[in-house]
Amino acid sequence: MKKTILENKKVSKKKKKQVKKTKDIRIFNFLSFILIFSGFLLLAYFFYNYFIFYKNINNGTKETEVNEDEEVECNYRRIIDGVCVDFQKDVNPDLVVVMIENHTDARPQSGLEKANIVYEAPVEANYSRFMAIYLKDDEVVKVGPIRSARPYYLDWLSEYGKPLYIHIGGAPLALERIKNENIFDMNEFYRGSYFWRSSDRYAPHNAYSSSNLWQADWKKYSDENIKMNTSSWQFGDIENCEENCINNVYISFLDPYYTVDWKYSSSTEKYLRYQVGYKHLVQDGSKIFADIIIVQYVNTKVIDEVGRLEMDTFGTGKVEIFQKGNKVFGFWQKDDLNLKTRFYNENNEEIILNSGKIWIEVVNQNCDVKDY
Repeated sequence: MKKTILENKKVSKKKKKQVKKTKDIRIFNFLSFILIFSGFLLLAYFFYNYFIFYKNINNGTKETEVNEDEEVECNYRRIIDGVCVDFQKDVNPDLVVVMIENHTDARPQSGLEKANIVYEAPVEANYSRFMAIYLKDDEVVKVGPIRSARPYYLDWLSEYGKPLYIHIGGAPLALERIKNENIFDMNEFYRGSYFWRSSDRYAPHNAYSSSNLWQADWKKYSDENIKMNTSSWQFGDIENCEENCINNVYISFLDPYYTVDWKYSSSTEKYLRYQVGYKHLVQDGSKIFADIIIVQYVNTKVIDEVGRLEMDTFGTGKVEIFQKGNKVFGFWQKDDLNLKTRFYNENNEEIILNSGKIWIEVVNQNCDVKDY
Protein backbone atom coordinates (compact mmCIF):
# COMPACT_ATOMS: atom_id res chain seq x y z
CA MET A 1 0.00 0.00 0.00
CA LYS A 2 2.76 2.39 0.97
CA LYS A 3 4.54 1.48 -2.20
CA THR A 4 1.53 2.35 -4.27
CA ILE A 5 1.20 5.73 -2.58
CA LEU A 6 4.86 6.51 -3.19
CA GLU A 7 4.56 5.53 -6.81
CA ASN A 8 1.53 7.78 -7.20
CA LYS A 9 3.43 10.67 -5.64
CA LYS A 10 6.30 10.16 -8.08
CA VAL A 11 3.88 10.10 -11.01
CA SER A 12 2.22 13.28 -9.75
CA LYS A 13 5.57 15.09 -9.43
CA LYS A 14 6.53 13.95 -12.89
CA LYS A 15 3.29 15.25 -14.32
CA LYS A 16 3.78 18.56 -12.57
CA LYS A 17 7.26 18.87 -14.03
CA GLN A 18 5.93 18.07 -17.49
CA VAL A 19 3.14 20.65 -17.09
CA LYS A 20 5.66 23.26 -15.89
CA LYS A 21 7.99 22.44 -18.76
CA THR A 22 5.12 22.75 -21.21
CA LYS A 23 4.22 26.15 -19.73
CA ASP A 24 7.82 27.31 -19.92
CA ILE A 25 7.99 26.25 -23.57
CA ARG A 26 4.76 28.09 -24.33
CA ILE A 27 5.98 31.23 -22.56
CA PHE A 28 9.30 31.02 -24.39
CA ASN A 29 7.55 30.51 -27.69
CA PHE A 30 5.22 33.42 -26.97
CA LEU A 31 8.10 35.72 -26.02
CA SER A 32 10.04 34.59 -29.07
CA PHE A 33 7.03 35.37 -31.23
CA ILE A 34 6.72 38.82 -29.66
CA LEU A 35 10.39 39.54 -30.23
CA ILE A 36 10.32 38.28 -33.82
CA PHE A 37 7.11 40.18 -34.54
CA SER A 38 8.53 43.35 -32.95
CA GLY A 39 11.71 42.98 -34.99
CA PHE A 40 9.65 42.58 -38.12
CA LEU A 41 7.67 45.72 -37.31
CA LEU A 42 10.85 47.70 -36.63
CA LEU A 43 12.35 46.48 -39.88
CA ALA A 44 9.20 47.38 -41.79
CA TYR A 45 9.13 50.81 -40.12
CA PHE A 46 12.78 51.38 -41.06
CA PHE A 47 12.25 50.47 -44.73
CA TYR A 48 9.06 52.52 -44.90
CA ASN A 49 10.73 55.64 -43.53
CA TYR A 50 13.79 55.15 -45.69
CA PHE A 51 11.57 54.85 -48.74
CA ILE A 52 9.58 57.98 -47.84
CA PHE A 53 12.77 59.95 -47.06
CA TYR A 54 14.41 58.87 -50.32
CA LYS A 55 11.27 59.71 -52.24
CA ASN A 56 11.02 63.17 -50.62
CA ILE A 57 14.67 63.91 -51.37
CA ASN A 58 14.20 63.01 -55.01
CA ASN A 59 10.95 64.90 -55.26
CA GLY A 60 12.47 67.94 -53.57
CA THR A 61 15.37 67.94 -56.01
CA LYS A 62 13.03 67.56 -58.92
CA GLU A 63 10.84 70.44 -57.77
CA THR A 64 13.86 72.67 -57.29
CA GLU A 65 15.09 71.94 -60.78
CA VAL A 66 11.67 72.68 -62.23
CA ASN A 67 11.26 75.89 -60.21
CA GLU A 68 14.61 77.20 -61.40
CA ASP A 69 13.43 76.95 -64.98
CA GLU A 70 9.95 78.26 -64.28
CA GLU A 71 9.15 81.94 -64.83
CA VAL A 72 7.70 83.58 -61.74
CA GLU A 73 4.30 84.99 -62.56
CA CYS A 74 4.02 88.73 -61.96
CA ASN A 75 0.43 89.31 -60.90
CA TYR A 76 0.74 93.09 -60.54
CA ARG A 77 3.52 95.63 -60.90
CA ARG A 78 3.96 98.43 -58.42
CA ILE A 79 3.55 101.80 -60.11
CA ILE A 80 6.53 103.48 -58.48
CA ASP A 81 9.27 100.96 -59.35
CA GLY A 82 7.75 98.07 -61.31
CA VAL A 83 8.35 95.53 -58.51
CA CYS A 84 5.96 92.57 -58.64
CA VAL A 85 3.32 92.45 -55.91
CA ASP A 86 0.68 89.82 -55.15
CA PHE A 87 -2.32 92.07 -54.59
CA GLN A 88 -3.84 94.94 -56.51
CA LYS A 89 -4.08 97.03 -53.32
CA ASP A 90 -0.25 97.18 -53.27
CA VAL A 91 0.07 98.57 -56.79
CA ASN A 92 -0.23 102.24 -55.81
CA PRO A 93 1.06 102.60 -52.23
CA ASP A 94 1.23 105.80 -50.19
CA LEU A 95 4.60 107.51 -50.53
CA VAL A 96 6.89 109.63 -48.39
CA VAL A 97 9.58 111.88 -49.88
CA VAL A 98 12.55 113.09 -47.81
CA MET A 99 15.19 115.74 -48.55
CA ILE A 100 18.55 114.28 -47.46
CA GLU A 101 21.72 116.29 -47.63
CA ASN A 102 25.09 115.19 -48.98
CA HIS A 103 27.36 117.82 -47.46
CA THR A 104 30.63 116.36 -46.22
CA ASP A 105 29.58 117.19 -42.63
CA ALA A 106 26.36 115.21 -43.14
CA ARG A 107 28.09 111.93 -43.96
CA PRO A 108 27.44 109.13 -43.41
CA GLN A 109 23.71 109.44 -44.00
CA SER A 110 21.01 107.20 -42.54
CA GLY A 111 18.20 105.38 -44.33
CA LEU A 112 19.31 106.37 -47.82
CA GLU A 113 19.83 102.74 -48.83
CA LYS A 114 16.17 101.92 -48.11
CA ALA A 115 14.68 104.39 -50.62
CA ASN A 116 12.87 103.01 -53.66
CA ILE A 117 13.77 105.97 -55.86
CA VAL A 118 16.44 108.63 -55.30
CA TYR A 119 16.99 111.87 -57.23
CA GLU A 120 20.49 113.29 -56.86
CA ALA A 121 20.89 116.81 -58.22
CA PRO A 122 23.25 119.76 -57.79
CA VAL A 123 22.44 122.65 -55.45
CA GLU A 124 24.55 125.65 -54.40
CA ALA A 125 28.25 125.40 -55.27
CA ASN A 126 27.29 122.46 -57.48
CA TYR A 127 27.44 119.87 -54.70
CA SER A 128 24.62 117.34 -54.62
CA ARG A 129 21.52 116.74 -52.53
CA PHE A 130 19.15 113.77 -52.46
CA MET A 131 15.38 113.53 -52.74
CA ALA A 132 14.58 110.01 -51.51
CA ILE A 133 11.20 108.35 -52.05
CA TYR A 134 9.93 105.64 -49.68
CA LEU A 135 6.82 103.54 -49.26
CA LYS A 136 4.95 105.07 -46.32
CA ASP A 137 4.52 101.74 -44.53
CA ASP A 138 8.15 100.63 -44.88
CA GLU A 139 10.23 100.53 -41.71
CA VAL A 140 12.99 103.16 -41.63
CA VAL A 141 14.41 103.56 -38.14
CA LYS A 142 16.44 106.69 -38.93
CA VAL A 143 16.53 108.91 -42.00
CA GLY A 144 18.65 111.99 -42.61
CA PRO A 145 20.26 114.37 -42.11
CA ILE A 146 17.22 116.22 -43.43
CA ARG A 147 17.65 119.59 -45.15
CA SER A 148 15.80 122.20 -47.11
CA ALA A 149 13.62 122.20 -50.22
CA ARG A 150 14.48 123.54 -53.69
CA PRO A 151 11.96 124.41 -56.45
CA TYR A 152 13.13 121.87 -59.05
CA TYR A 153 12.78 118.97 -56.60
CA LEU A 154 9.10 119.97 -56.37
CA ASP A 155 8.81 119.49 -60.14
CA TRP A 156 9.77 115.83 -59.69
CA LEU A 157 7.72 115.52 -56.50
CA SER A 158 4.58 116.46 -58.43
CA GLU A 159 4.96 113.36 -60.61
CA TYR A 160 4.00 111.14 -57.66
CA GLY A 161 0.65 112.71 -56.79
CA LYS A 162 0.43 113.93 -53.19
CA PRO A 163 3.09 112.17 -51.14
CA LEU A 164 4.21 113.45 -47.74
CA TYR A 165 7.16 115.78 -48.39
CA ILE A 166 9.62 115.98 -45.47
CA HIS A 167 12.05 118.91 -45.32
CA ILE A 168 13.43 121.64 -43.06
CA GLY A 169 12.73 125.05 -44.52
CA GLY A 170 13.73 125.80 -48.08
CA ALA A 171 14.54 128.37 -50.72
CA PRO A 172 11.95 131.22 -50.75
CA LEU A 173 10.46 130.12 -54.08
CA ALA A 174 10.19 126.51 -52.89
CA LEU A 175 8.37 127.51 -49.69
CA GLU A 176 6.01 129.70 -51.69
CA ARG A 177 5.21 126.84 -54.05
CA ILE A 178 4.66 124.39 -51.18
CA LYS A 179 2.00 126.77 -49.84
CA ASN A 180 0.39 127.71 -53.17
CA GLU A 181 0.32 124.18 -54.57
CA ASN A 182 -1.04 122.76 -51.32
CA ILE A 183 1.78 120.26 -51.03
CA PHE A 184 1.36 117.83 -48.15
CA ASP A 185 4.54 118.55 -46.24
CA MET A 186 6.21 117.93 -42.90
CA ASN A 187 8.45 120.90 -42.11
CA GLU A 188 10.45 120.99 -38.88
CA PHE A 189 9.65 124.70 -38.56
CA TYR A 190 5.99 123.84 -37.93
CA ARG A 191 6.03 120.18 -36.82
CA GLY A 192 9.21 119.89 -34.82
CA SER A 193 7.91 117.01 -32.71
CA TYR A 194 8.24 114.72 -35.75
CA PHE A 195 12.01 115.35 -35.94
CA TRP A 196 14.91 115.02 -33.56
CA ARG A 197 18.38 116.55 -33.40
CA SER A 198 21.28 114.18 -32.91
CA SER A 199 23.93 115.13 -30.33
CA ASP A 200 26.81 113.52 -32.24
CA ARG A 201 26.80 116.21 -34.96
CA TYR A 202 26.62 119.95 -35.27
CA ALA A 203 23.59 121.77 -36.64
CA PRO A 204 22.36 122.08 -39.30
CA HIS A 205 23.63 118.59 -40.23
CA ASN A 206 21.96 116.69 -37.37
CA ALA A 207 18.18 116.58 -38.06
CA TYR A 208 16.49 113.20 -38.43
CA SER A 209 13.11 111.52 -38.58
CA SER A 210 11.81 107.96 -38.92
CA SER A 211 8.96 105.95 -40.42
CA ASN A 212 7.22 105.83 -37.01
CA LEU A 213 7.22 109.63 -36.90
CA TRP A 214 6.15 110.20 -40.49
CA GLN A 215 3.38 107.62 -40.11
CA ALA A 216 2.15 109.48 -37.02
CA ASP A 217 2.24 112.76 -38.94
CA TRP A 218 0.38 111.14 -41.84
CA LYS A 219 -2.30 109.81 -39.52
CA LYS A 220 -2.87 113.22 -37.95
CA TYR A 221 -2.59 115.57 -40.94
CA SER A 222 -3.30 113.67 -44.13
CA ASP A 223 -6.39 114.21 -46.20
CA GLU A 224 -8.27 110.93 -46.63
CA ASN A 225 -8.88 111.85 -50.26
CA ILE A 226 -5.16 112.07 -51.04
CA LYS A 227 -4.26 109.70 -53.84
CA MET A 228 -0.91 108.74 -55.26
CA ASN A 229 -0.21 109.30 -58.93
CA THR A 230 -1.36 106.48 -61.21
CA SER A 231 1.21 107.38 -63.88
CA SER A 232 4.07 104.94 -64.27
CA TRP A 233 7.13 104.31 -66.38
CA GLN A 234 7.21 101.29 -68.67
CA PHE A 235 8.59 98.30 -66.77
CA GLY A 236 9.57 94.88 -68.05
CA ASP A 237 12.19 92.15 -67.97
CA ILE A 238 15.56 93.31 -69.31
CA GLU A 239 18.11 90.89 -70.71
CA ASN A 240 21.57 90.76 -69.18
CA CYS A 241 24.30 92.46 -71.17
CA GLU A 242 26.45 90.03 -73.19
CA GLU A 243 28.87 92.29 -75.08
CA ASN A 244 30.14 95.88 -74.91
CA CYS A 245 28.88 95.98 -71.34
CA ILE A 246 29.21 99.05 -69.13
CA ASN A 247 30.45 98.17 -65.65
CA ASN A 248 31.28 101.64 -64.35
CA VAL A 249 29.39 104.93 -64.43
CA TYR A 250 31.38 107.91 -63.17
CA ILE A 251 29.74 111.26 -62.32
CA SER A 252 31.43 114.41 -61.11
CA PHE A 253 29.43 117.22 -59.50
CA LEU A 254 32.36 119.64 -60.08
CA ASP A 255 33.54 119.47 -56.48
CA PRO A 256 35.93 116.47 -56.07
CA TYR A 257 34.26 115.59 -52.75
CA TYR A 258 31.05 114.77 -54.62
CA THR A 259 32.29 112.39 -57.29
CA VAL A 260 30.18 109.27 -57.74
CA ASP A 261 30.99 105.83 -59.14
CA TRP A 262 28.37 103.18 -59.81
CA LYS A 263 30.00 99.77 -60.28
CA TYR A 264 28.00 96.95 -61.81
CA SER A 265 28.25 93.31 -60.72
CA SER A 266 26.92 90.68 -63.13
CA SER A 267 26.56 88.20 -60.24
CA THR A 268 24.16 90.42 -58.27
CA GLU A 269 22.85 92.31 -61.34
CA LYS A 270 23.07 95.48 -59.25
CA TYR A 271 25.11 98.68 -59.16
CA LEU A 272 27.10 99.46 -56.01
CA ARG A 273 27.52 103.14 -55.18
CA TYR A 274 30.93 104.67 -54.46
CA GLN A 275 31.53 108.25 -53.38
CA VAL A 276 34.92 109.98 -53.47
CA GLY A 277 36.44 106.64 -54.47
CA TYR A 278 35.10 104.66 -51.50
CA LYS A 279 32.00 102.54 -51.00
CA HIS A 280 29.18 104.86 -50.00
CA LEU A 281 28.12 103.40 -46.66
CA VAL A 282 25.31 104.66 -44.47
CA GLN A 283 25.72 105.12 -40.73
CA ASP A 284 24.90 101.51 -39.81
CA GLY A 285 27.45 100.23 -42.34
CA SER A 286 24.97 99.19 -45.03
CA LYS A 287 25.91 99.59 -48.69
CA ILE A 288 23.85 101.45 -51.28
CA PHE A 289 22.70 99.47 -54.31
CA ALA A 290 20.58 100.34 -57.33
CA ASP A 291 19.06 98.29 -60.13
CA ILE A 292 18.81 101.18 -62.57
CA ILE A 293 20.93 104.30 -63.05
CA ILE A 294 19.33 107.11 -65.06
CA VAL A 295 21.61 110.01 -65.99
CA GLN A 296 19.44 112.99 -66.93
CA TYR A 297 21.19 115.99 -68.51
CA VAL A 298 19.81 119.46 -67.76
CA ASN A 299 20.90 123.10 -67.98
CA THR A 300 21.11 125.27 -64.87
CA LYS A 301 21.91 128.86 -64.00
CA VAL A 302 22.65 130.68 -60.75
CA ILE A 303 19.77 132.96 -59.73
CA ASP A 304 20.89 134.68 -56.51
CA GLU A 305 23.86 135.74 -54.42
CA VAL A 306 23.63 132.55 -52.34
CA GLY A 307 24.31 130.50 -55.46
CA ARG A 308 20.90 128.83 -55.73
CA LEU A 309 20.13 127.27 -59.09
CA GLU A 310 17.33 127.37 -61.62
CA MET A 311 16.99 124.10 -63.53
CA ASP A 312 15.28 123.22 -66.81
CA THR A 313 13.20 120.28 -65.62
CA PHE A 314 10.59 120.95 -68.34
CA GLY A 315 11.04 120.39 -72.07
CA THR A 316 13.54 117.82 -73.27
CA GLY A 317 17.18 116.83 -72.98
CA LYS A 318 19.65 113.96 -73.27
CA VAL A 319 19.38 110.84 -71.10
CA GLU A 320 21.49 107.72 -70.60
CA ILE A 321 20.06 104.68 -68.84
CA PHE A 322 22.13 101.87 -67.35
CA GLN A 323 20.60 98.55 -66.32
CA LYS A 324 21.99 95.01 -66.14
CA GLY A 325 25.22 96.23 -67.75
CA ASN A 326 23.36 97.67 -70.74
CA LYS A 327 23.47 101.31 -71.79
CA VAL A 328 20.68 103.01 -73.71
CA PHE A 329 20.96 106.48 -75.26
CA GLY A 330 17.89 108.64 -75.60
CA PHE A 331 16.11 111.75 -74.45
CA TRP A 332 13.87 112.78 -71.57
CA GLN A 333 10.68 114.78 -71.91
CA LYS A 334 8.43 116.53 -69.41
CA ASP A 335 5.60 118.71 -70.74
CA ASP A 336 3.66 119.69 -67.63
CA LEU A 337 4.09 119.94 -63.85
CA ASN A 338 1.98 116.89 -63.00
CA LEU A 339 3.10 114.76 -65.93
CA LYS A 340 5.76 112.08 -65.61
CA THR A 341 9.21 112.71 -67.00
CA ARG A 342 9.39 110.15 -69.79
CA PHE A 343 12.47 108.51 -71.25
CA TYR A 344 12.67 107.65 -74.96
CA ASN A 345 15.26 105.90 -77.09
CA GLU A 346 16.65 107.15 -80.39
CA ASN A 347 13.65 105.61 -82.20
CA ASN A 348 11.21 107.70 -80.10
CA GLU A 349 10.06 104.58 -78.24
CA GLU A 350 9.65 104.75 -74.49
CA ILE A 351 12.54 102.93 -72.82
CA ILE A 352 11.56 99.82 -70.88
CA LEU A 353 12.97 99.87 -67.35
CA ASN A 354 13.91 96.91 -65.24
CA SER A 355 12.08 96.74 -61.91
CA GLY A 356 13.80 97.64 -58.66
CA LYS A 357 15.62 100.53 -57.01
CA ILE A 358 16.10 103.53 -59.28
CA TRP A 359 18.66 106.32 -58.92
CA ILE A 360 18.19 109.37 -61.14
CA GLU A 361 21.42 111.31 -61.43
CA VAL A 362 20.56 114.83 -62.62
CA VAL A 363 23.67 116.47 -64.06
CA ASN A 364 24.19 119.94 -65.51
CA GLN A 365 26.70 121.49 -67.90
CA ASN A 366 29.36 121.61 -65.16
CA CYS A 367 29.25 117.88 -64.44
CA ASP A 368 31.46 115.27 -66.04
CA VAL A 369 30.03 111.84 -66.88
CA LYS A 370 32.02 108.85 -68.07
CA ASP A 371 31.18 105.19 -68.52
CA TYR A 372 33.33 102.22 -69.35
